[in-house]
This record gives sequence, structure tokens and C-alpha cells, in this order.
Amino acid sequence: MAELLIPFAIFIVAMTGTPGPGNMTMMAIGQTTGFRTAVPFLIGTTIGFASLNLLVSLGLGEAFKQWEWLALTLKFGGAAYILYLAYKLFKLQAAPPETIKQFTISEGLLLHPLSPKSWAMSIAAYSQFFALLPVTAETTALFVFPFMVGQFTFHSMWCGLGAGLYNSLKNPQMRLMVNSSLVILMLGATLYALTT
Repeated sequence: MAELLIPFAIFIVAMTGTPGPGNMTMMAIGQTTGFRTAVPFLIGTTIGFASLNLLVSLGLGEAFKQWEWLALTLKFGGAAYILYLAYKLFKLQAAPPETIKQFTISEGLLLHPLSPKSWAMSIAAYSQFFALLPVTAETTALFVFPFMVGQFTFHSMWCGLGAGLYNSLKNPQMRLMVNSSLVILMLGATLYALTT
């Protein structure tokens, strides 16, 4: 098992650190309202992603291979949810500060379980690194915990990058332009996931 850990760690960094719906959403929230306000959503995404990985380690990923309709439902449900998040981000940017409704833990909980990229990443990782190992509490923890740490770390970094933009861009029009670009990237990453 030890010889799998370094390649698995590299896989986690490559998958959780690159742009995707989760990281783009975190950056857009940070850029729109700052890092502190994104913490509940960040906690929710961490719990949601850990839960997804736990389900995959217990065999749920096989259901997507057996039932194509389930995978299609996930793809389009996930796309609808990303559209909702994009709409909310646009509303946040345009709303007066006193009326802003922040992103919640429950909204974060849904992000990864409804993301085709997250499912594909988790299933690929489990198939490649853990499928031949016995399902025990130890192997499940070795699969779930490092992924959770990587996801939390990179979501925080992307959100921090967005918050840096939030603090440096004082012009509302410039903020709106950056926010719009991030939302378009979120939607582009989702469209890419739908077509692959």
C-alpha cells in the first residue's frame, strides 16, 4: 500500500488543485464577498466531498457504470445546480451589501455530490489506487481523508485568490467584470464535464 501513496498524492494535487466548478465557485465567492463569508460554503463542500468519496469507497461508483440513466441524471442535475450558483453569484455582485444572502453550508454540501467532475475524479482514483485492496476502515480512511485535505486546501487557496481580488479591486465595474469572467469559467468547466 505504501507505494501507492505518492502517486495517489500526486493525483489528488492534480485533480483538486486545477480549475473546475468547485475551485471556480470558491474563487468567485471570494472575489464577490471576501474569504470570511465563504467559510460556511467551504465547510459544506468539504463535508459533501468527503461523503461522496466515502460512498465511492463503499461501492456506489459501480452504480454509475451499471445504470447510464443515473449518470445522465447526475450530469444534468449538476449542471442545473451550477447554473443556480452562477445566478446567485451575479445577484450577489449586483445587490446592496445590506441585502446580500451569503452562501450556506447546505449549498456547499451539494456542490461535489452534484458535480460530474467530482464523481469522475473519485471513481477514477478509487479504481486506480484502491480497487484491489480490501475494503477496511483503514483503506477507506486512506482514500477519504487525503482527498478531503487536498480539496479543502485548494478550495481555500482559490477562495483566497478571489478574496485578494476583492480587496484589490475597488471599482464596482471592475469587480463585476472579474466576477462575470469567473462565472463564465464555472459554466465552461461544467459544460466541459457534460460533454466528456
